[in-house]
Amino acid sequence: MTNKESNRILWTQGLSRNFGGLSAVGNVNLSVKSGELLGLIGPNGAGKTTLFNLLIGLTKPSSGEVYLEGEKISGLKPHQICRLGMIKTFQNVALFPEMSVLENVLTGGLLRASVDEATVLAKDSLRKVGMLEIANKKAADLTFPEKALVEMARALCTKPRVVLLDEVMAALNETEMDHVLDLIKGLRDQEGITFIVIEHHMRAIMNLCERIVVLSFGQVIAEGTPLEIGMNPEVISAYLGTDTTAGELH
Repeated sequence: MTNKESNRILWTQGLSRNFGGLSAVGNVNLSVKSGELLGLIGPNGAGKTTLFNLLIGLTKPSSGEVYLEGEKISGLKPHQICRLGMIKTFQNVALFPEMSVLENVLTGGLLRASVDEATVLAKDSLRKVGMLEIANKKAADLTFPEKALVEMARALCTKPRVVLLDEVMAALNETEMDHVLDLIKGLRDQEGITFIVIEHHMRAIMNLCERIVVLSFGQVIAEGTPLEIGMNPEVISAYLGTDTTAGELH
């Protein structure tokens, strides 16, 4: 095994998903390094969320395999994959509205811990995202930015190695977005968590990610550094239209 391969935490081989005659994801070979901040971009309908759902076990592949830390996980259920260390946050945050923030977050810890242990994990997770002071607030009373951070805390409470973030910065203003970007970078640096991020805010992707993978019609059409992606004519055409200049990707 090469050094490059030994540093991989997640990879796929020929991963595909067909819905009837439609190929939503086609023969994707993805390799993610441990501790990497990877962006996943593409136009609406490119297959980004389907790919996430294949990785996390919400959708079964038509063909191909998914491996997490050397273990084949394709075919496992989401809770089994979560227990192995990979979790996805959802664009439409689904908290239990009548429960407190703390109670919502500790549900993530119950996967591998007792209630008492999960409560400690939950408080620590809320502290990491800067939400500990609202631990007793009812989830129904949260603003959208608060809900997004509580969703992040709930994911952290599962003690993940890999976190898939699906549009976590949707509907945030620039100040709130900058806070989330700093949070993700800090969690990677301090906790060693690997992040794969789907995001339509190109400024966020370009500022956060070290490498970007571009999907179009379920196929990987490019991957590289933010600078390389921002100057790639095929990406500009597929993602933003032929009349878009490279500067608009930044």
